[in-house]
Amino acid sequence: MDVSGRTHAFIEHPWVHALRSRVGVQSSAMLVLAAAVGFLTGLLAVALLQIVLVTQRLSFGTSPSWITTVVVTTVGGLLVGLFVTYVVPESRGGGVSRVMESIALHGGRVRARVIPGKLIATGLSVGAGGSGGREGPIVQIGGALGSLIGRVFALTEDQKRELIAAGAAAGIAASFNAPIGGMLFAIEVILGGFKMRYLQVIVVASVVASVTARELVGESLIYNPPAYGFGAPSELFLYALLGFAAAGVGTLFSRGEHWATMFFERLPIWTPAKTMIGGFGVGILALAVPEVVGTGDHLPPIGGITEPIAAFLGGEFAATYGYTGFAAAVFALLVVAFKLLATVLSLGSGFSVGSFAPTLFLGAGLGAAIGHAAGALVPTIEVAPGALALAGMAAVMGASARAPLTGMILVFELTGDYGMVLPLMLATGIATVTAERIDQESIYSLPLRHRGIVYQEPQDIDMMQLVRVGEIMTRNPQVIAESGSLQELDARFAAYGAHGFPVVSDTDPTLLTGVVTVSDLTRAVDEDPTTSLANRTVAQIMTRQPLTVTPDDPVYRAVQRMGAIEVGRIPVVSAEDHRRLVGMVRRADIVSAYQQALALTVESQQRGVVGPLRDLTGTRSVELAVDAESGVVGRQIREISWPPNTIVASIRRGTEVITPSGNTTIFAGDRVLAITGMGEAEMLRDLLAQSDQMDS
Repeated sequence: MDVSGRTHAFIEHPWVHALRSRVGVQSSAMLVLAAAVGFLTGLLAVALLQIVLVTQRLSFGTSPSWITTVVVTTVGGLLVGLFVTYVVPESRGGGVSRVMESIALHGGRVRARVIPGKLIATGLSVGAGGSGGREGPIVQIGGALGSLIGRVFALTEDQKRELIAAGAAAGIAASFNAPIGGMLFAIEVILGGFKMRYLQVIVVASVVASVTARELVGESLIYNPPAYGFGAPSELFLYALLGFAAAGVGTLFSRGEHWATMFFERLPIWTPAKTMIGGFGVGILALAVPEVVGTGDHLPPIGGITEPIAAFLGGEFAATYGYTGFAAAVFALLVVAFKLLATVLSLGSGFSVGSFAPTLFLGAGLGAAIGHAAGALVPTIEVAPGALALAGMAAVMGASARAPLTGMILVFELTGDYGMVLPLMLATGIATVTAERIDQESIYSLPLRHRGIVYQEPQDIDMMQLVRVGEIMTRNPQVIAESGSLQELDARFAAYGAHGFPVVSDTDPTLLTGVVTVSDLTRAVDEDPTTSLANRTVAQIMTRQPLTVTPDDPVYRAVQRMGAIEVGRIPVVSAEDHRRLVGMVRRADIVSAYQQALALTVESQQRGVVGPLRDLTGTRSVELAVDAESGVVGRQIREISWPPNTIVASIRRGTEVITPSGNTTIFAGDRVLAITGMGEAEMLRDLLAQSDQMDS
């Protein structure tokens, strides 16, 4: 589904132009857009829940046999594989990592087809018994919705990032009726840290989404466990033990998903067959432990407990099967192991399910197991297995996602139980810190790291943040049209010594449609050496939807994106229209940017030294450009009659900053930074005869 043409037509409406003009200058307009993202994401979250339930009823019926269970998960896997391979490839997997990738690399651009595509893929995946949650997919849907609205109103990259984060928060808030948890998830996971400028937008979207979903599906809590409390301080030992165990489970879950993904990627078979194998594996596991299918809530009637997470929290899971004591602990651990295996099979093979809900299931089961074991070992202990299950949910969430605040607050909002603050904090804190010591990557950042994407913004001001892409980019770059032959492309590579060209439309030489590189040409020749290059076109081998930057982006963003895909150039597109090519950033341009940034850094350091001196002596610093007609041009500093009380601190010449001596010659265009007396500044201006100045 390509909505780009309709989107561009839509933004021509006068009322869209009016609101768009206000967004850039009024935060209130961004809050309106955030509310729209929250409302629509809330509706889509409810729609996804209904799609899952309907698909589940149609797939399993009211009393499915064991054969039906295996057939449904297997055929469901095949259908999911066909859809995510040939219809909407972006709908494969959980979705959170893809949202993070769109922020890190694509300037907040997510294709609009992700919205319906993810709804269908996830509805089919979970409805057919895939082991995973709806929350990750609805995060991707909310992010795609925020990106779409950002493109409709031609927002800046930062503003689109705000709306994507708002959509992610709205997805979690609507799924769990947990607005604070949604807000913290966006801050801890999607943004990677607290950013005050995004807070209002995220809060508005999260609250609106939660209210919307609550009005449609009711306001009852998802889980309603007994009111657990914290007793003797000695109980904290068990919660600390739970924290260490949760770190192991969270890390194993993250690594297990990665290993399964690598295994299925390398499996030399038809791609849809991979998801079919994953579905078959889940079906076989479900024959032994029916609770492994789905999300952990509202499971199909294939035997077993249909609300396993709630049963863990109520302390009833093992008792339902007649297990007590150590047997109950072993059984709970067995269920955790089966659920972990079923989930990594589903995610690794390509099911469109998330890892968010499984972390809650694994945490609840782990906590219950430790509670049963402790009760069997020390019969007088008063800690209920359900209380440890409650803390385990937050702990495994913190360990796997590196989101301790999200885990703790979400559990509070899901259960309404605030009597467990201290145990939850202890278990979640230990789990998160320990997991970070074991593995620096979270379950969401590990897939990005595997593809060479470092998901973090510089915390300090990097030199490359001081220079904008527009200052160093190559304008009017060499391009090639889509219909150009590979023979022409080969000749251009030889003539210009380039390693890649932007590809433009045949009818509009500024409309970017892709990029083509030497490696693309080499691969095409190797794959089909018999067909003449003159009979093949650039459009057949180019990379569509390439990574881009805008002239307003800092150069570090271009470097980050070039490094992520290991290329030596990246197209520059208009900030207003990301299809419009305006330039190219090459390695040589990056070197130029570094020189400019270095000059600015040195100058800034010099100003830092000049400032205290100025304050102590009652002088002022003045920066002036030397006019070509000035009498100082061509003369050395010691030969010039400077005004009284004047010291030349530095001279900026192009990208070079010079610390002057008496033998330094002044040239036209030099920018002279001088310290002078309060009454001599006008004399210095007259001497250099240039009106372009900066005083401080």
